Amino acid sequence: MLKPQSNFRGIDISEIRKMNALAGASTINLGIGQLPNDLPEPVRNKGIEAFRSGETRYTSNQGNLDLRILIAEYHSKKSGVSFTSDQVVVTNGAEGALWNILYTYLENDDEVLIPEIAFSVYDTITKLQGANPLRYKLNSDFSMDFDNLELMITKRTKFLVINSPNNPTGALLSRADIEKLCFFANKMDFYIISDEIYSELYFDDIKPTSPIEFSSRVIVVDGISKMAAATGLRIGWTISSPEITKPMVIANQYISTCASSVSQYAAIKALDGSSCQFLKDIRANLQFKRDYAYSFLTDIPHISVEKPKGAFYIFPNISWFGFSKDVAHKILKDCDVLTIPGIAFGDRGDNHIRISYAVDFDNLKEALFRIKNVLSNWRK
Repeated sequence: MLKPQSNFRGIDISEIRKMNALAGASTINLGIGQLPNDLPEPVRNKGIEAFRSGETRYTSNQGNLDLRILIAEYHSKKSGVSFTSDQVVVTNGAEGALWNILYTYLENDDEVLIPEIAFSVYDTITKLQGANPLRYKLNSDFSMDFDNLELMITKRTKFLVINSPNNPTGALLSRADIEKLCFFANKMDFYIISDEIYSELYFDDIKPTSPIEFSSRVIVVDGISKMAAATGLRIGWTISSPEITKPMVIANQYISTCASSVSQYAAIKALDGSSCQFLKDIRANLQFKRDYAYSFLTDIPHISVEKPKGAFYIFPNISWFGFSKDVAHKILKDCDVLTIPGIAFGDRGDNHIRISYAVDFDNLKEALFRIKNVLSNWRK
C-alpha cells in the first residue's frame, strides 16, 4: 500500500477548512477569508475578452509580460524602490508563491521563523520541505517582540515571515518595527518573506509598510485575491532581487508550468488603475464594518479585543469562556453562526476566535447579536 512520504505525515486539512465544512444552508458564515463582492467589472470583462480572443494558451513560466510589467510598476510606486518585470514571478495564488519560495530555497533542518499567531500555510509548507518552522513571540497588541526574536535567530535561520496586515489579527506592523526587522535581517543574514496579500485593505489612512523599502533581503508575496475579490482566479506573485527570482522561475515551470492564462489576462485590470474605485469602496465598506464589529464586541462581558488596522478579520479574546474550539463549536451549535477557532493559527491563538466581517452587513449584525446572546448566557 502506498504511504505518503515522511514529510507529509501528520499533515491534515487545515482547521479553517474543517470548520467551514460544518456550515449548513442557513448558517451565517463569518469564517470565510474572502470578500463577498463580485469581481470588478473591468477584471470580469478582461477575462471574457481573453476567452473570445483566444488568450487560452501557455504563458511563459514567469508569467504574462504585460502583467509582470504592471506588477513591477505597482510595487515600485508603493515602495519607492524601482523594480522590473524580470523580478516578478506570477504564480497560482499567494500560496503558490509561498510554495515556490520554500520549495526552491529550503534545505533539511533550515529554520523558518513564523509569528506565533499566523495563517497555517507557512508552517505546513515549511514542514513539507523537511525544514523546521519556529514561532516567534508577539506582544499583547500583536506587534513583534524583538527581545524574543533576537534570541531565536541562529545560523540555521533562513527566512522570517511577516504578514501585515495580518490574518487573523488584522494587526499592522509599524514602519519603525519593519525598519528594525530589516536591520536584523541585514546584520544576521536571513531573508524576510513579506506576505502582503492584504496590503490594500487598510483603515484610517494608515498604509502598510513593505520591508522591501529598507532591504534587498526581502521576497514579497502578493496577489489579486483580496484587492479584487478574486480568490478563484488564483493569481499571485513574488517580487525579489534578480538572483533570487531566476531559480523560482525554474521551480514554477516544474510545479505548475504557468498560472492560468485567462486569469493572468484578467488580472491586468486589477492593476492598471481600472479598479481603483472598486478598491476605495471596498476599503470604506470594510472600515465601517470593522468599526461596528469592534464596538459591538467590546460591549460583551468577559471579551477583550484589539482594534484591527487592516484585512477583514477581528480576533476577540474569548479565553474566559474556554478553549477556542469549544467556544466556536458551541456558537455554531447554539446559534448557527460559524467562526474560526484561534487554535487554527497556533497555540497562542487558542485564547481567541477569528471573525470575518467581510460579509453582508445585515448578516454581520445578526451574527454578532446571536454570538452575544450565546456568550451572555454562558455557563462556566
